[in-house]
Amino acid sequence: MNEKLLVKKILRGEKRVFEGFYNTYRGELKRFVMMKVGDRRDAEELVADSFLSFLDSLPLFRFKSSLKTFLFSIARHEVLDYYRRRYAKRALKYVPIVGELVDEKLYSTGELSEQIDKVYKALGGEYSRIIRLKYEEDMSVKQIAKKLKLSIKAAESKLFRARKAFQVIYEKEF
Repeated sequence: MNEKLLVKKILRGEKRVFEGFYNTYRGELKRFVMMKVGDRRDAEELVADSFLSFLDSLPLFRFKSSLKTFLFSIARHEVLDYYRRRYAKRALKYVPIVGELVDEKLYSTGELSEQIDKVYKALGGEYSRIIRLKYEEDMSVKQIAKKLKLSIKAAESKLFRARKAFQVIYEKEF
């Protein structure tokens, strides 16, 4: 079945058509996500989230790529969101927040994640990028130095300054 017809049938709510699409790509998508996150339960949840986001985004699909590429692109964004949420919890080591203010309610509402995204925007490109490489992509300083074409000492220094800038902005904003 061509992709335009497939999309049309899925959007019409033809359950069997979507189930066929789901069964065709679920295993491959799960392997892709597993390579990114490493935890089976998290991968299964991200695959489910990816298919739900796919269905939500399908009316916006303009056939500039294949449906498979579209689905995997959505999964890639789900993985990035997963790491952003993980980073938000890790960032507490570097963000001066009074311990009593940080509780499960803050995590579950996504408020901390939103605050960190605001700090990223305020940080600017270079500092935001180096922090993302370190904490979202879990790169070592050596890997960051290579990627940014810096010496290891320069990368360490930039990372230190980026963390400090992050703290200053976070204190000022929140």
